[in-house]
Amino acid sequence: MVVTYIFTSIGEGSLKIVENLNFKNEFFVLGGALLEKLKVKIDSGKLSINETQENGVENLQLLLKNEVQSFPLKKETQKVKESVTDYFFSLDLEKILDEMENSEEWNESMPKFRVVQEYTRVDINTGEIKSFERSLQIPLTKEWSLNGFNKIWDKEGKHFFRPYFTKKNALAFLFDRDITLHQYLNYTLIRKIQVQEESVSIEGFFDTLFFPLQDCHLEIVERSGEKTYSQNFDYKIEETKYFNIHRYAYKVDLRMTEIGDYLKQLDQSNELTLDLYFVGNLVNTDAPIRIRVGNPRFMTNHELKGEMALKDSNRKQWLSLVPYFTIKGFNLSFNFNAYEQEAYEYFRAHRHNWRSVAKQGANRNIWIVGERSYKAQDNGFRFFKYLREKHPEIEAYYVIRRDSVERRNVEPLGNVIVFGSAEHFKKIIQAKYICGTHHPDFLYPIRSKIYENHIHAKRIFLQHGVFGTKNIKPFYGKSVVNGFYTDLFITSSEKEKQIAITDLGYSDKEVAVTGLARFDSLFKNDLPVKKQLLIIPTWRDWLTNDEIFSKSEYLTRYHDLLFDPRLKKFSDRYNMEIIFCLHPNMQAYIDYFKDAPVTIVHQGEVDVQVLIKESSMMLTDYSSVAFDFSFLHRPVLYYQFDRTRFIGKYASHIDLDNELPGPITDSLDGIFQNLFQYGENNFLMKERDVQKADRFIENRDTHSCDRIFQAVTSLKNKSIKEKILSNEVIMKLQKKFRRNRKLYFPTMKVLYWIWSHFSPINQNRVLFESSVGKRYEDSPRVIYEEMVKLHPEFEYVWVSKNNQPLSVNPHTKIVKRLSFDYYRYLATSRYWINNQNFPTYLTKRKGTDYLQTWHGTPLKKMQHDQDVIEGRTAGYLDRVTHAKNQWSALVSPSPYATKAFRSAFHYEGPVIEKGYPRNDIFYSDNVDDIRRKIRNRLKIEKGKKVILYAPTFRDYEKSGSRFVMDNQLDFEKFEKQLGDNYVLLMREHVVVASKLRIPQEMKHNIINVSNYPSVQELMVASDMLITDYSSIMFDYLNTDKPIYFFCYDLEKYLELRGVYFDFTKEVPGPIVKTAESLFDEISKGDGYWKKYGPKYKVFKEKFVPNDGRGTANIVYQTFLSMFPK
Repeated sequence: MVVTYIFTSIGEGSLKIVENLNFKNEFFVLGGALLEKLKVKIDSGKLSINETQENGVENLQLLLKNEVQSFPLKKETQKVKESVTDYFFSLDLEKILDEMENSEEWNESMPKFRVVQEYTRVDINTGEIKSFERSLQIPLTKEWSLNGFNKIWDKEGKHFFRPYFTKKNALAFLFDRDITLHQYLNYTLIRKIQVQEESVSIEGFFDTLFFPLQDCHLEIVERSGEKTYSQNFDYKIEETKYFNIHRYAYKVDLRMTEIGDYLKQLDQSNELTLDLYFVGNLVNTDAPIRIRVGNPRFMTNHELKGEMALKDSNRKQWLSLVPYFTIKGFNLSFNFNAYEQEAYEYFRAHRHNWRSVAKQGANRNIWIVGERSYKAQDNGFRFFKYLREKHPEIEAYYVIRRDSVERRNVEPLGNVIVFGSAEHFKKIIQAKYICGTHHPDFLYPIRSKIYENHIHAKRIFLQHGVFGTKNIKPFYGKSVVNGFYTDLFITSSEKEKQIAITDLGYSDKEVAVTGLARFDSLFKNDLPVKKQLLIIPTWRDWLTNDEIFSKSEYLTRYHDLLFDPRLKKFSDRYNMEIIFCLHPNMQAYIDYFKDAPVTIVHQGEVDVQVLIKESSMMLTDYSSVAFDFSFLHRPVLYYQFDRTRFIGKYASHIDLDNELPGPITDSLDGIFQNLFQYGENNFLMKERDVQKADRFIENRDTHSCDRIFQAVTSLKNKSIKEKILSNEVIMKLQKKFRRNRKLYFPTMKVLYWIWSHFSPINQNRVLFESSVGKRYEDSPRVIYEEMVKLHPEFEYVWVSKNNQPLSVNPHTKIVKRLSFDYYRYLATSRYWINNQNFPTYLTKRKGTDYLQTWHGTPLKKMQHDQDVIEGRTAGYLDRVTHAKNQWSALVSPSPYATKAFRSAFHYEGPVIEKGYPRNDIFYSDNVDDIRRKIRNRLKIEKGKKVILYAPTFRDYEKSGSRFVMDNQLDFEKFEKQLGDNYVLLMREHVVVASKLRIPQEMKHNIINVSNYPSVQELMVASDMLITDYSSIMFDYLNTDKPIYFFCYDLEKYLELRGVYFDFTKEVPGPIVKTAESLFDEISKGDGYWKKYGPKYKVFKEKFVPNDGRGTANIVYQTFLSMFPK
């Protein structure tokens, strides 16, 4: 055993020591050859690198390279010492830029170049010479220096290289692209903030990476505007234990008298947001930095209160700044408002005496309704109109700005309150209910926490659209830090309600299925349908100013769409008027579209619902109005060219490809293909899309407001327990408790024991889990989908990290694995169904029965049949044996599998030997439609042959406690030998934690499908399988398609793991050890069947004799008959 100590970077700038790693005498390098010293300098367009390497590294070479091009650095060996060698490398970057200008190989889609080390080293155990390629990284714990990291331009000043260091300390260059303004930011924190009426004081620190500060100042920037205020602030360097971090403690003092002139220049007709940045320059690089001021400590955020104000006597008004932390990034911003003098002085006069104001309205039934402070045409307006017309006994008021263009909509109804008026301050305090379409803060006259603490009304979230497409948890989730709070969350369907409960964290009592208020008008048959296509895209929150918008893909895509001659051809052929409806944020950029041959309308100046009701078809992207339109059973087309960026890091609440009620495209060709198809079909919505739409609405009628009113008036006060659990400090403590493994899991074990002994079993509850809660797949999924068709009496619970089970049954309860509810439902369910084990420390209670479907036909020896068990911690066999003892019945596909299961698991219980339910898909009547659908979803061109590569994991391929995949499938050889005619789908095993890297230029025909929800669907979509020792080979027999066995470690695997049959003799396909020979075999085509056809038939008869149509029904019905309720 070799004991190695390695310093490595983790996270952003922090370090850890990895120790006592057993590398089995194999030489191990993390991040590159062993550097003792590194000096990097760029001067006059030339890159020079001095490095000192430990001896033992041979044939060392540095290269500047991307996926297409490679430029070697000139090498000089300067000095050979006893244990190290000094090298000098150089490269003329300016010359490279000139060469690239005229190069046909240059690909603009691959702008990133790395500096890599290529070298060889002798394995001390085998004597084998091994080759390595590693990024050149800073040796943080050694000696290093960086100098002259400025842009390098070509001679004509047209193209440039931007040198930089990555967050993982590697040297890289960007061609004609710059790094982000926060590339060299490591961390920022606000330690303290004090707010007084005349000033605010902010203290904290921020870190820069690699380069120290040269200078820095504070900027206050009007969001989506151009006006900026700058001010210097105090900062000083603090010591840290990290070698690549420069930490600066800062203190900012902002005084209203100093920024008053800036505030007076701002637009005072609307509520504005001001953002704070640290802007500066670094030493030894011309790359500027721009850092958002933010990231408070929890208690700093929790205790933030107060507001700043300045009297403007000339205009008889007060200017107010209220600091707050943003929902998504927890960045510090100011909410700016200008108040009439009388209104703000009313606020100041009652600042410490709001109780008396509340008492004045104690016996009044006051409801406050609104939307954004300038809006009155959505659910807020519709519900207010309903209250004024149907419930005049309610003292309902609508809040809107005095000069809003939409004020005209509500004025005829009466009881309109001017936003920010004295009456506004007063009525909010006296209100019993506050009903809004956004964050309740938008209806408050001021966002001061001191004021908000005196508001005791129940908050009703009317919503501004059916949600699902974009994850709204960061904005509207019941969370510790984002400040969103509601007593009642309005939804339109049981499916949407379950998402609000599962994803957003609300309780059942806090969510009502009523339909949105605007649906009452939507379903009135009072407008004729016109020959009209409504194009109505939503906004992108990264388009914050004109410069960004003018360079955006968003502008390019919609400009190209509107000016495409095919749009006019479509309009002329079907006599369709084209309406382009601008999002409110887009109206500042109308000049970009002014000559488009379409009718341009502005949201706010026209009632969007009228446009929806009048139009024959809609083209949108992610807007929730698509649901409204689909509820009318009219066709919707989705144009989603930037889905990854728009959806962001939080996954959608729904499966967009399968649940949105209309086709999705990312190209103009796709748009026009669909438009003309719908035109030929008289703009009828497809039946499958009608069914999808109906899953998102419970009631297609005109009584949504009645149901909302009933839900609101039936809302009970929260109990003391509910108030405590909703407290943000308590919620924060709960999260800390959940992260404390030493405390959380012992507590859950005790609670599980209590529930399983003293709580009654719900005789109708069935709990499903698959792949340790990571995926909605396999036999549990198929059994579930069949059970819900025939057994609506059951209460279904799915252990899942997403909402996919709701697509089949919107009433299903979704729980996260190892959550509080997870243990509670396990303890009280009548049936468990799983394809792997539940936590091995749990004991199934008497009265619960457990169907173990397992996740594959056994090939490799398991558990008690293994001579040596690697990669598992002590006590593994005892744990899995205890887990096995909980099974009531085990599913098996064949006599062979039954024998292996009984041997491996020491299992003597009932076996349902009827085949695997998950393989029903191969025998379904619509298997060809499924194949076509999946291939379209994966954007596989027609005529291409699809290879599915699905290897198993190796016990001996681990990083720490996690399994990793050492990918031996050579992508370059695939491209060379098969790439033109084939698509390769890469599917890692579910337990593998490493990240599969596919070169950018190969992603057109090499696709990572590791997170695709159903491997069975991938098998249907494919034309052949590459595997190794994975049990997927047995399932794949049901497809009658070729199987190839890529076993590069055959002898090692069979020796260490062992198998249940003679692998090399029985498998029905070629066994190969190199990628080159693998692709040679595939290229032989039909020659496979001539050689392996008879073997394939025998193999299939042995291993999948029972798979076929309807296995899921047979299995679960057999199980229920064995263990009736």
